[in-house]
Amino acid sequence: MNTRLSTLISFYRQRSHCGDSVKQFVSRDYSAWTLRRLVYSRDPEIRCAAVWALGSVGHHSEYRFLGPFLRDSDASLRLETDLAREQILLRIRSDWHCQFAQQIEESMADSHWKSANRMVDRLVAKHAEHPQSWLLRVSVRMCTSQLLGAIEDCRHLLSFDRDCYRACVFLGQSYWWMQRLEVAKECFEEAKRIYPNWSASGIGSFS
Repeated sequence: MNTRLSTLISFYRQRSHCGDSVKQFVSRDYSAWTLRRLVYSRDPEIRCAAVWALGSVGHHSEYRFLGPFLRDSDASLRLETDLAREQILLRIRSDWHCQFAQQIEESMADSHWKSANRMVDRLVAKHAEHPQSWLLRVSVRMCTSQLLGAIEDCRHLLSFDRDCYRACVFLGQSYWWMQRLEVAKECFEEAKRIYPNWSASGIGSFS
């Protein structure tokens, strides 16, 4: 194993203590293309390290690239993929997006639903390409019993991010609350198909 790859593995093993140093190392020594190639390695740890590194430095194209690996046969790689995709989404948000989303969440916590509804509509209009904008509006709509609107948003999100299993979960919950249990079950099964690590425990019984 070459020195650079050994260093990447070392960073991966100590990832909880790396901080920003990993970004500097990965950005300097690895292109996104190289990390993508390493995801197909025969070594499970190298694959996980590459996915983790993509989460640290990747952009929207890497977010889409990683989607299919949510279904990989290796449960550890599936978990790293889910974490990496979330990390990418958090990092590529603009400062305005982060601050505005926080304001919406604070309005939700204070039960200021009119304000939350108004602001989340603005967020979606300004950042319609970002999955978390839609997921946040789905959350607001579900909390305010706008279930048809939540369903519409989930379906739209899945139309451009088919690997977003969280949209399937929200879709299933919306149908469940509407007492459409068979449809809800199908949505939860689809979420499980996209990301086998996901569990429906605690949502309800569909047996």
